[in-house]
Amino acid sequence: MAFCPWLPTIYLNHGVKDIAEKNLEEFNDVFADIVNVLLFNGNQLVQENELETDTKDTMFKADGELHEQERDVSKIWKNWEIRI
Repeated sequence: MAFCPWLPTIYLNHGVKDIAEKNLEEFNDVFADIVNVLLFNGNQLVQENELETDTKDTMFKADGELHEQERDVSKIWKNWEIRI
């Protein structure tokens, strides 16, 4: 597994809003590292140049009502057209 020296520091304050964390995750290289470590066991499947910033707000319908969902950071993995 790849080791990211900044990753443990980011997640020390779990549950506490951390502006620095959100700012870091906006960078494609940082976001790709996080996704690769957490989802792909450190394998470098997601590359920073394959990511595109997505809208943070989405709408969805549940129980017959329209709801809005706001994300801290959302990216599109262009090669697979997947929202992460």
